[in-house]
Amino acid sequence: MASRSLRLLLLGYLGVLSYHKVSGISIETDNKNVKAEEFKEAILSCKHKFSKSVSLRIEWKKIQSQGVSFVYYNSEFTVAPATPVCEVPGSAMTGTVVQLSCKETEGSPPSEYQWYKNGVALLEKTGTGNARAANITYTMNKKSGTLLFNTVTKNDTGEYFCEASNGIGLSQKCSVKRMQVDDLNVSGIITAVVFVALVMASCGLGVFYAQKKGYFTSKKKTNYQSTSEKDFKHTKSFVI
Repeated sequence: MASRSLRLLLLGYLGVLSYHKVSGISIETDNKNVKAEEFKEAILSCKHKFSKSVSLRIEWKKIQSQGVSFVYYNSEFTVAPATPVCEVPGSAMTGTVVQLSCKETEGSPPSEYQWYKNGVALLEKTGTGNARAANITYTMNKKSGTLLFNTVTKNDTGEYFCEASNGIGLSQKCSVKRMQVDDLNVSGIITAVVFVALVMASCGLGVFYAQKKGYFTSKKKTNYQSTSEKDFKHTKSFVI
């Protein structure tokens, strides 16, 4: 919902308003070209006649070259969605859980989201009809914008993007992102484990050989002092 200043700004830029003829309803206005100063009040008139059997809904819309930029209905403004932010993993392993997300926060009312793979709209998992026949392996939530793969497969590899729309103005898309799904490289893991084991075994044998040769033991030097006979004095005691 827009603030008062935003409402006045939008009204200040209202130009030629167009009305569509609907069966059973006649619409006219006192002034098709309304001029107003920015941030000041502008009054737009809408006179209509309709039969009692018609359910009436009155909306004000601003028409631009790119479509409807906003709608004023039931004393509230609605604005078109902004470009959504999409999160798509660049790579994944088969059999793992993968979730893609899509979100925008400027649209009013809140946007709904549609995911596309390789330019084709993905089906919702309803369990009936085309959804069941397509053997869908994902769950797409149009309210939250999530695309969940409980067990991703190589067939899920592709280019993904999301589209946000709320019925106001043009829908908005995020940029295309590719997700690559590959099998787990078991042979590569085994080779790496064997290589590490061989390196550790080689290091162990090297240490054992070095210890056996005594490379890791320190030699202690023992100093012996030679003593000559001259250094000894023999004393004889005689008892008379």
